[in-house]
Amino acid sequence: MEHTDKRFEQELSDLRARLIQMGDVVAKKIESALRYLAQHDLGGAQTIIQDDVTVNRMDIELEETCLRLLALHQPEASDLRLITAVMKITTELERIGDRVVNICEAVADIEGGDPIPTEAGVLKIGELTTGLVRDAMQAFSRNDNSLAKLVLEKDIEVDRLYDRALPSLLAVLEKAPDKIARDAKLALLSKDLNEISEHATNIAEVVMFLVGRKEIMHMDVHERRSRTA
Repeated sequence: MEHTDKRFEQELSDLRARLIQMGDVVAKKIESALRYLAQHDLGGAQTIIQDDVTVNRMDIELEETCLRLLALHQPEASDLRLITAVMKITTELERIGDRVVNICEAVADIEGGDPIPTEAGVLKIGELTTGLVRDAMQAFSRNDNSLAKLVLEKDIEVDRLYDRALPSLLAVLEKAPDKIARDAKLALLSKDLNEISEHATNIAEVVMFLVGRKEIMHMDVHERRSRTA
């Protein structure tokens, strides 16, 4: 029985490590996608699109492992919470991967050599969003409830920038109406980036569920802040 318990503990440890690795892969893809967007690097963007299968495969393999552990060991208490958390987080990471593909597909749609207007704040939103994903996964890695709460607080800044993105793009468009196709695409990209930040906050909420043993999913931002203060 002791041998079985030790093997189960090792499997849980491996599960955590694999999820952390998936999070790192996804965060690096966001960083690369934003760099390719800024540089209008079509080749680099295409590489990420073609490699999307990597994230999808990680998602499937982690979910299969979780289901196997649930079926074979029927875990209770903290072990069950961990497995449940992994299943939720891997889904969020896979969805982030889909948004990254959207960003890369947009690289080809934005005219080459046409700089992204800084007024729109798209790249700044991307920078903050990448940080949220990394912080959320770091919170999971460390079982850090405080860092998970900080992710929810930082998301407010992303929302603020996102709310200003469209008006800023419209202001730029007034000066350069010939750039309407580019700016429409940038508006959609800012939405994708804002969605990535929402997935990051979902991950942070799962960490709070795992560590703080509080279920706070599906609450609006004001409710989150009052519960996490």
